[in-house]
Amino acid sequence: MKEHLSKISNIIEETIKDIDHGLIDMLSYQLFDSNTTMLSESNIMDNHNEIACSLSIISFFNDEKNYSKVITGLSALYLFKTGLTIHDEIGSGTPNSNGKDTLWWKWGPAQAINAGDCLYSLSKITIIQNELLETNDTLTVLRNFDNLILNIFKGKYLELQNSEQYKIEFNTVKNIYDLKEIEMYKFVSTLFNDNIQISNLLKIVGEINLYNKHLNAFDNLLTNNANQNFTKLENEILNKKKILPIAYIFDEYKNSLDYVKKLGTIYMKRMLELDDVKFLNETFYSSEIHKNYDNYLTKQKNELKNILNSLNDPNKKIEKVLEELSIL
Repeated sequence: MKEHLSKISNIIEETIKDIDHGLIDMLSYQLFDSNTTMLSESNIMDNHNEIACSLSIISFFNDEKNYSKVITGLSALYLFKTGLTIHDEIGSGTPNSNGKDTLWWKWGPAQAINAGDCLYSLSKITIIQNELLETNDTLTVLRNFDNLILNIFKGKYLELQNSEQYKIEFNTVKNIYDLKEIEMYKFVSTLFNDNIQISNLLKIVGEINLYNKHLNAFDNLLTNNANQNFTKLENEILNKKKILPIAYIFDEYKNSLDYVKKLGTIYMKRMLELDDVKFLNETFYSSEIHKNYDNYLTKQKNELKNILNSLNDPNKKIEKVLEELSIL
């Protein structure tokens, strides 16, 4: 993975090198770890599952001619996601993330918004300025990338709208996260020329990662209560973001007037309190809801194992990476 990350880091460094000094300091602060201009494996493994997974399979499903397209597409995706993170952290009021102050906390919301917008633009410039791509490939990647961005913002609009609702539909929540999360994995599969095995593998990996990520944040909110050191997603839950475990609760009790009233009362607040989260957590684990959640995860993992068994991977390199990502 290090070799591929080095190439992505070089592409990003080349893309931002001519930007004004003050702005480039902000971008580098958000894009890279410490004072380096290298992407770390830990950052990619922890925060960019679709990129980490792609880099683990790149040697199995890719030839030299297509390699530049994949690396360029992943570089653009990293830039765009980083800009998206800046805006999300402003929206959720997150003061620190991944062990350091967030950009808006350090430089202020206005400058942070500007930096996020800049990263959006740079993500597309990264694709356009790659001279190794043929014209048709450049246009194809841009078209797929634009479609991804459209779906992500459509999902974010629905998510913000949904956060103000006192009742929700499970299918609405699932659609939001398909647009915001699973579409990223679909975009990555297009970089591999829509190889059907990769498409299926990445979609299932995306589903498993999404369900794991939401459940971990849902549980960790109570664990982190002592020091109030919440992650970005945990802060968003407190800001009434309805993640999948909460959607399962709403779906389970949609015909129970008592629970509808209780849930409605919780989500009428400006911001959830930890007692609200405790009630939601206890409700999730005191019924069959968490078993249904676990059963869906088990089903997805079994499907993933079937795909892995069909691949020509005698040393199980892909499987080992997925284990590191806590997918298997």
